[in-house]
Amino acid sequence: MEGFTRRHTKPGTAPGTLAGRAPVPDEALDFTLVEYTPDEIEILHGVEVDQCRFHLGTPGHTWIDVGGRPSSEMLRSLGMAFNLHPLALEDVFHANQRSKLDLYEGQGFIVLNDPVYEDCTLKGRQVSIFFGDNYVISFHDLKADIFKPVRDRIQTAGSRLRTFGIDYLVYALIDLVVDRKFPLIEAVSTHLEELEEEALGHPTKDTLAHIHQARRALVSFHRIQWAERETVLAVMRPDVPFIMPETRTYLRDCFDHAVAVLELVESYREMANGLMEVYLMDSSNRMSEVMKTMAIITVFFMPLGFLAGIYGMNFDRDTGNMPELGWKYGYTFFWVAVVVIVSSIFLWLKRKRWI
Repeated sequence: MEGFTRRHTKPGTAPGTLAGRAPVPDEALDFTLVEYTPDEIEILHGVEVDQCRFHLGTPGHTWIDVGGRPSSEMLRSLGMAFNLHPLALEDVFHANQRSKLDLYEGQGFIVLNDPVYEDCTLKGRQVSIFFGDNYVISFHDLKADIFKPVRDRIQTAGSRLRTFGIDYLVYALIDLVVDRKFPLIEAVSTHLEELEEEALGHPTKDTLAHIHQARRALVSFHRIQWAERETVLAVMRPDVPFIMPETRTYLRDCFDHAVAVLELVESYREMANGLMEVYLMDSSNRMSEVMKTMAIITVFFMPLGFLAGIYGMNFDRDTGNMPELGWKYGYTFFWVAVVVIVSSIFLWLKRKRWI
């Protein structure tokens, strides 16, 4: 405990009651402890809070990864055990926070987003990282071991994760979260291509709703990625404690990845907007074809209906009002007139290139 206090100029206090609604907490948290030096490493899964607190006082670099969503009581206990700032713990409890960097006395706090794309919807998941001079404590919503690639790299003797300071571990975690956006972008791209084929091929009544959902997901993705880019840029500032100049070089590469993801999101937003226009244009063209067909049918049958209406009144032939009714060739003359009228209308429409 003495070593733990030594790492902070001002000990943290336990947070008060965490107000507001939050996702359902999970008391059965999964703690993974990594204690390492340039020469040796120790990885412990399923450890207890007291054991984590003991390792925070050892001379080596300590990384504690917490999987799952803790309750307010559990966070209060963790805050007291790990000496975490209460305002930061509020942000851990109330998930779906905007990506940011907060600096407290003797401690840094980073919020990142690790969303998933399911059922045309972007579902947010939060990653929280506390860091000091020789420790990192990370929280993520799901118990899935999302930081396993970093843990595998840290086991390699002579790797930069082992030889560099704790700030390089902070960079590695940020870089992993940023790079996890690329597969997500691929999923969005594939879905947009499917929607494009559906819109241009055989659109259904649900096509428009799916396009709207994809557009809303990309708007949320753009907002998340914009904040994440600014967060990486903030970590690169020279006044951020515990981040060494050599690590900022790697953070610049991470920043480039964040910018690349943001540019891809913006391009797919334009694609989604264009897809909406294509769908509406195609729907308009289909309606125009229907109206055109109905208009052509009307043009052909309106004069024929007029003739049929006149001669269908069956005036008394003795009055002389309808001499054609008593004509021997009246029936033949009627059909000749029908053929002439229909042919004339057809040729006129072809000449105008309306059909």
